[in-house]
Amino acid sequence: MGEAMQTRRTVAAALLVAACVVGMSGQGKPAATAPVDLDGSWKLNRELSQFPSDLGFGMDVVGGGKTTMTDPGRGGGGQSVSPGLVANRPASREEAQNSRQLVDEVRNPPASLTIAAQSGGAIVVTDERGRARTYYPDGREAFTPLDAAPVATVARWDAGRLIIRYKVEPGREVRYTVSRKATAPQLVIQAELLERGGRDNVVRIYEPATPAEPPAAVPAPQQTPSVIPLPSQRPGTAPPAQAPLPAGAPRPLAPAVPASAAPANLDQTPGAELKGLSALGVVVEDLGAEAASCGLKQEAIEAAAAKSLSAAGLKVLRDTDEDTYVYIRVMTAAAAAGTCISRYDAFVYSYTAATMSYGSRPALVQVSLLNRGGMAAGAVKTHGESVMRALTQYVDQFAAQIRDANK
Repeated sequence: MGEAMQTRRTVAAALLVAACVVGMSGQGKPAATAPVDLDGSWKLNRELSQFPSDLGFGMDVVGGGKTTMTDPGRGGGGQSVSPGLVANRPASREEAQNSRQLVDEVRNPPASLTIAAQSGGAIVVTDERGRARTYYPDGREAFTPLDAAPVATVARWDAGRLIIRYKVEPGREVRYTVSRKATAPQLVIQAELLERGGRDNVVRIYEPATPAEPPAAVPAPQQTPSVIPLPSQRPGTAPPAQAPLPAGAPRPLAPAVPASAAPANLDQTPGAELKGLSALGVVVEDLGAEAASCGLKQEAIEAAAAKSLSAAGLKVLRDTDEDTYVYIRVMTAAAAAGTCISRYDAFVYSYTAATMSYGSRPALVQVSLLNRGGMAAGAVKTHGESVMRALTQYVDQFAAQIRDANK
């Protein structure tokens, strides 16, 4: 590794320590109390539940070095916010999309829920649309798949309540506290949007759904891509011209590209940039000593990525200068009390000759066809496994997208 690479890694590791959640005293510990029975089918009682109109993230960050803030005007009742919620780096695109999805789920809770405990202590929560999520309330960090990318999740039992934490982006967390009333057949779900400037807090009440009055099914929304490719993700191409968006519609994540940059024979089908791709190289950036001490090995990551690609029917090229390849980068820092912190990213890179919209002649450019990234923090014993599991999931997603584009 060159001097410049080592310097960059040292700086990145320092930023990781500052950026990650430090208030994680419950992670990796067994449940403090025996769990309660949450099983059953539940229907939302809207009259007993809270539906504030200004729910969402967006608090101003107060300076001065303080790590515990209050904000009585945002539904928090002046309560303090976890000192671990610190934002010292910008959120990635996937983290921002996950944040929007989770906030929307808090604003628009499911009309009905089915909760079922599984063998081994896992809990499966299914909404009226059939979407199921599995939680492992052992206090260890796991990953819950969302539309854009998996999100780090910690679930645990605390004084007879199930607490589920979604670490959505730097300095922001969605936390659910689920309990069951002993005096009435009600399920109480407290949802909190936590950030360094304050918190939003709402309570939803669910009652048993009887067979005589089953909750009305809500039709599933039309499926649309959760990630809008940026121009750099489509080598030498540009998205087709689109009609103006209706009022109130979400704006695209990428600026429009002049029509003059698109050739007449432009392939506009989804995944066009992946068609014909059948062989890739695998490159794993050198890991530092701290990554090794936290259970991460470059050879193991490379082997796992190659295995995922091969299982999807893709050819893995080794020791070649293949111009399309999976690139994996992991930056790790060891914090106090035996905690490891990693930022990990996976990309599919390629090269192409493209005429830029502002240029007149083709130039050789590197493009990112696919990318995913996230962060993990946990005990040394389990950290390497958590990062490997997330990276393998990313490569599996890449392989599935490439396979689907070539059907």
